[in-house]
Amino acid sequence: MSSLAAAHATNAVNALLQSVLPGSASVNAERKKTSRDKGSKAQLIDRNLKKRVEVQEKDVYRIKKREKKMLRKKISGRKEVQEDIEQKAKLQVLRKHQVDNSLTDHEKSYLDKVVKKNVRNLKSWDYDDKEELLDLQKQILANSEDSKKVRKVKSRRQKKKQFKEKLPQSIQDHRYKALTPGLAPVGASDEEESEDEDEDY
Repeated sequence: MSSLAAAHATNAVNALLQSVLPGSASVNAERKKTSRDKGSKAQLIDRNLKKRVEVQEKDVYRIKKREKKMLRKKISGRKEVQEDIEQKAKLQVLRKHQVDNSLTDHEKSYLDKVVKKNVRNLKSWDYDDKEELLDLQKQILANSEDSKKVRKVKSRRQKKKQFKEKLPQSIQDHRYKALTPGLAPVGASDEEESEDEDEDY
C-alpha cells in the first residue's frame, strides 16, 4: 500500500470516528509500533550491558584518578621530608664552619637569607597571634557587656521579688475591705446618706 493510499485511509477512519464518537483520539498512520521502538529482548540486554560497561569504565577512571592523587601526595610528602633533611644537614655544616670561623662569602649570604626568612616567618606568626588576640578580646568584651545587662535585669527582678515576699500580707493588699471601688461603704446607698445629713441640719 502506498503512502498516499494509507493517508487517505487514515483520514477516512478519523472522519468516521469523529462522526460516531466525537472527541475521540484520531489515528496517526506515521506512529511506529511500540515494539519496534523498544526492540527485542536481545537488543535490550545489549543496551543494558553497554550502559553497565560505561559505568564501570567511569568508576575505573575515578579510582585511577584517586590513586594518582594519593601517589602525588605521597611523593610531595617525601620530597618535603627530603628537603627538610637536606636543609638541616646544610645548617649543621654551616654551624661547624661558623664555629671554626671558616665561612665563605657564599655560605654567609646563604645564612643571612635563612635568618631573614625565619625572622619574617616569626613576625608573620606574631602578627597572626596579635590579630587572634584582638578578635578574642573583642568577643570577650561583647560577651561580658551582654552578661552584665542580663545580670542587672535578673538582680532587679530578684530584688523586687524579695521585697514583695518580705512585706506582710496586710500591707501587700492595700485595698480596704469596707469600701467599694466608688469609695462608698458596702451595703450603704446614697439615699441613706442624704437622710442622715438632713437630720443633722
